[in-house]
Amino acid sequence: MKAAFKIILLGIFIIALNACTGRNAMIGNDRIYHNFSYNTWEFNGRGEKDTIEILDFLYGNPNGYSARYFREKGEARGCPQSTNETVNMPRKDLQILYVKWKDKLTDQVQEVTLDLTKKLPKDFGENHEVFFSFKQAKLYVYVITPERRAKDGPPNGPEASNYLKTITIYPEQ
Repeated sequence: MKAAFKIILLGIFIIALNACTGRNAMIGNDRIYHNFSYNTWEFNGRGEKDTIEILDFLYGNPNGYSARYFREKGEARGCPQSTNETVNMPRKDLQILYVKWKDKLTDQVQEVTLDLTKKLPKDFGENHEVFFSFKQAKLYVYVITPERRAKDGPPNGPEASNYLKTITIYPEQ
């Protein structure tokens, strides 16, 4: 009797597992475990931290899974000026990166919306990182891969990860 009960439970488990896997395959809901981070100082870490103020940002799908500043929910301190988040985002939600910022020296407000469906490398996946920062008042967006940079290749992007292959996706190179 116990053996029959175990077989029935195992069968139910296998059917449930197949149903979940099949659903994810049908709707393209594969998830990508990766990092999303940004800061307001120059990417070499030696810039003036008080020259840029991030006013708003959204990373992901505006109508789905995203990392964002929820101004409408009344976050009291304003938009965070840096973050380092590990996200497990469905591939279908890797749609846009929107950043709005103010240059405190000139009071000029700028905003950029990037279509990530066209900017991210085709092999974007596990252990990659999307990182944005500023050099002076200009936005830079990078994809940091888990691959080591070639020894003869020049470093690119944030100094903390200059040993890794880093791709600039904005501005156009």
